[in-house]
Amino acid sequence: MAEQIDPWGSIQIENYEETMEKFGIEPLKDLKDRIPDKNRYIRRDIIYGHRDFGRVLDAMEEGNDWSMMTGLMPSGNFHFGHKMLADQFVWYQEMGAELYIAVADVEAYLTRDMSLEQAREIAIEEYLKNYIALGLEPENVNFYFQSEGGTHYNTISKLFAKNVTQNEVEAVYGDVNPGKVTSALTQAADILQPEFDENGGPKPVVVPVGTDQDPHIRLTRDIASRFPHQEFVKPSSTYHKFMRGLQGGKMSSSKENSYIALSESPDSACEKIDRAKTGGRQSKEEQRKKGAVIEEDTVFELLAFHLIDDDDRLRDIHEKYSSGEMLSGELKQIAKEELRDFLEHHQRRLEEADERVEEFIH
Repeated sequence: MAEQIDPWGSIQIENYEETMEKFGIEPLKDLKDRIPDKNRYIRRDIIYGHRDFGRVLDAMEEGNDWSMMTGLMPSGNFHFGHKMLADQFVWYQEMGAELYIAVADVEAYLTRDMSLEQAREIAIEEYLKNYIALGLEPENVNFYFQSEGGTHYNTISKLFAKNVTQNEVEAVYGDVNPGKVTSALTQAADILQPEFDENGGPKPVVVPVGTDQDPHIRLTRDIASRFPHQEFVKPSSTYHKFMRGLQGGKMSSSKENSYIALSESPDSACEKIDRAKTGGRQSKEEQRKKGAVIEEDTVFELLAFHLIDDDDRLRDIHEKYSSGEMLSGELKQIAKEELRDFLEHHQRRLEEADERVEEFIH
């Protein structure tokens, strides 16, 4: 495994246990008994690791203030890979968190050659509207753009630079250019913003991320531990597994056949299911005898991550598919039926979301 994780690059995690050990991520399963109303990502160990999440659970149990912070990188069509994070912060809102959602338009400008105007349009049309359709409510939500973060926010992100050395930056990120260093310090301001004095001061803050974003968490925790001008509680984090693309490998907004957009027509989405990589054997006879290799099946993964919430039903499908009782074509048929129902319902809610955008943007 590489010495660093590149949060701006393309990575795939083959061994999550090894990643946890190398970077000091704790297993979430040790805290599962304390988590109320567990969502399917937690129940199914899709959210697999954490840093200091117990601190957030303490605040939940004691009735103290706590927040969730997340950022979005505007990068094209909103797809099921993005939905995984959106589902989590809708769940956090239901659990009583105050939410901070940062649009990383400055980072998009610095690292992805995207104009601020383009980033804003994508963030609203593709992300915010889908968040609303997925259940996000405006109460206790601070939705903002990095480019409009305010004087204190912009000043403190620069002050953080005095508490970080070049050696530390290289140890976390490797060799990075000034634009990426600026992005990292801006993200530190995003993560710590719920603890600014004007936002109520120090409190537990959880940041749900994919493993690729852990460098930002580690740098921000270091900054929080020694910033001289304000006390911070080190931010907590949770880590979810990556959902693979439909053809295997990484799901990417730049590879249309690797993902299903939530605005995509049900017919187009079902055609992608027909072409998706499965864990089926070379012949019907071999699959009846040996069963499918579920670990390689992107269609079953779509069902497990998004389309089937009933654990007993999913377990039944797993047993039949892995034993050979169910064939890949039958699994795809289940997925297409569930997918069509989901998209038709979600797209009706998307139309209604148009009228609610202003509730979130002040």
